[in-house]
Amino acid sequence: MSKIYYYLFFVVSLFFFNSVKAEIAGDPATVLFTLDECTSFFGDGSNMDYSEFTGVINNSPDVALSVDGNNLYRSNPLDNTHSCTPGVGGTEAMCVSYDPNCTYNPVNQRAVKFDILVNPLNPSGAILSNLSFYEMAPDFFDWIAGTSGPNNYPTQYGIRVLRDGNVIFQQDNNATNRDWTLQEFDFSSNPDFLVTQPALFSFELLGYCPIGNSAAQAVWDLDEITVTAVCAPDTGACNADGGTLTGGPFTFDSVGDGVADNIPAGSITSANTNGDLAWVVTDSQGYILGLPPMPSAVNFDNPGAGTCLIWRLASVGTITGAEVGLNANDIQGCFSLSNPIEVIRNNASGCNANAGELFGGPFTFDSVGDGVADNIPAGSITSANTNGDLAWVVTDSQGYILGLPPMPSAVNFDNPGAGTCLIWRLASEGTITGAEVGLNANNIQGCFSLSNPIEVIRNNASGCNANGGELFGGPFTFNSVGDGTPDMIPAGSITSANTNGQTLGWVVTDDQGNILGLPPMPSAVNFDVAGPGICLVWRIAYDGAITGAEVGMNANDIQGCFSLSNPITVNRNDANGCNAAGGTLTGGPFTFNSVGDGVADNIPAGSITLTGNSGANNQWVVTDSQGYILGLPPMPSAVNFDNPGAGTCLIWNLSFDGTITGAEIGMNANNIQGCFSLSNPIEVIRNNASGCNANGGELFGGPFTFNSVGDGVADNIPAGSITSANTNGDLAWVVTDSQGYIL
Repeated sequence: MSKIYYYLFFVVSLFFFNSVKAEIAGDPATVLFTLDECTSFFGDGSNMDYSEFTGVINNSPDVALSVDGNNLYRSNPLDNTHSCTPGVGGTEAMCVSYDPNCTYNPVNQRAVKFDILVNPLNPSGAILSNLSFYEMAPDFFDWIAGTSGPNNYPTQYGIRVLRDGNVIFQQDNNATNRDWTLQEFDFSSNPDFLVTQPALFSFELLGYCPIGNSAAQAVWDLDEITVTAVCAPDTGACNADGGTLTGGPFTFDSVGDGVADNIPAGSITSANTNGDLAWVVTDSQGYILGLPPMPSAVNFDNPGAGTCLIWRLASVGTITGAEVGLNANDIQGCFSLSNPIEVIRNNASGCNANAGELFGGPFTFDSVGDGVADNIPAGSITSANTNGDLAWVVTDSQGYILGLPPMPSAVNFDNPGAGTCLIWRLASEGTITGAEVGLNANNIQGCFSLSNPIEVIRNNASGCNANGGELFGGPFTFNSVGDGTPDMIPAGSITSANTNGQTLGWVVTDDQGNILGLPPMPSAVNFDVAGPGICLVWRIAYDGAITGAEVGMNANDIQGCFSLSNPITVNRNDANGCNAAGGTLTGGPFTFNSVGDGVADNIPAGSITLTGNSGANNQWVVTDSQGYILGLPPMPSAVNFDNPGAGTCLIWNLSFDGTITGAEIGMNANNIQGCFSLSNPIEVIRNNASGCNANGGELFGGPFTFNSVGDGVADNIPAGSITSANTNGDLAWVVTDSQGYIL
């Protein structure tokens, strides 16, 4: 029976629209996007800005139109830019890119979009009756203040219209034209375009399917976009009348104190009503808070500060939409509302901010991180019972503020990665503090109020929803590491937001990503023992089992479903302000058993690895076992250990900032001066093939000259002025004459 009734209603509706189309009366209301203010330059970003494309609005006594968001737009304008071209009548027009596919895709970010709010001002309602625009797909593009040339133009275009988020009209395979041509679409016979309460209509224009002439540019031109609405005919079938209310306004100055605040019985009277009658209480925006049997039954102590409106609702037959949480402007059927009576609710504290209640959601996006914008549809979250200066707040599930958008639909949830976001309404009076990105909404101070949250669930297309989130705090600097006094990050000075995962942990690495620790919290780490250098603190989130998250491994090599946050830097300086760190060498020891045979003895490339170093400069150093510098090679594998003879060499990494002295062949590494640090050494043992490993090494110093020997005054070489390096075996000194005779 219900299907038959709906079918008959639909047929009658079509008959009604077709029969009265010619009788639609009253002045039309229009929104015209002239596009005359088109501005597009690559250098200043104006090619990505659509704010100049506002609508010229002419309203009538019967219909009021407005542009939601103030201008037409395209999704993801950073990629979907626009240019300017000579338009109809010599004024400027807009040219845009189009979809290169030849199958119409209605959900497409390259579409030109605009949202029109239709508000009927006549009891009979209004009809959004017409859309018109000029389009051109020219053989040659022509950019104002730019270039011109061949155009790989689109051959077709499609349009789509949504009402309050639902598709009500779609038409594709419309042929494009090479010259400016007026396109018109008549909706006056379509019952979906009839409105008796305010409704949002979203329009999308999309060119597609290139001609395929191999031209480098591919653009579609638009100009003079016009939307028209007219008054719907009055059939006179509904005689419901909410009448006139008398009484009030009423003010309560201590709401929320637990003492009932009621309007006295009989203090509101109604007259001139007709139909079935009910009482309705709404907030100042029309959202229904209650349907009481009488106004005096309402306890206005409960809703918090703000303004309520009391209405008389009259109806004939069945109506829909008269429910708590819905908006009275969306009631459908034969009904009438009276004038409202105002009830002002003030808090005893003097703070009357009230964020009210949010309706909508929850929302789920299953492919975040794929580069395609994930936006909540405009108007899909509504708020009721608000009071004060209003703002929107987006937090993670822990309350950390991720954004303060102008509206929820402006947020691209593709960017934060997997996890859960919460959308709140924030109401305030006067100055508040703490409402900043990175801070926690629980710590806002001042006269404020937060609504209930709306949940947004963000899932990765890969199925891995781990998210290390974002860290706030630091950087931290310790200027006396190594002095034995603990250097700790204060507890709570690093906070994390937007995390998601079955397991959360902390990771400390050097500036190369090598894992130094996996502490339970950053404040547990004593950075005094690490020596000078730079550490990075990360948040790690993961699902299931992962590998590679171990001390000594590199965080870049972790495997599994995981995510790392941004890092927080910890600078470790010694008491002199030096944070050079020689780091840690891994590899060896190495042994060569036939040095001196003329065959090169080299360490294989990559067999020594360096981790944990820091400093502006690094240098490899080769010394003997006493620290005397034998070489400063570019890398260990470049050294031929066949040459020095038998003995032991040590390979070090030298890290330093600024200028240092003493890092020279023949000097001792223990005497280097400046901001520097040496790593641990790697030992290289050099044995002769003969089995005799004695090595007198190399002497540094002299020559020495004495010019008055025999005068009875002692002639001695100063102590320490001759040094030896690269020795091996039991050592002694020998003095000979020039012929080698031992003296």
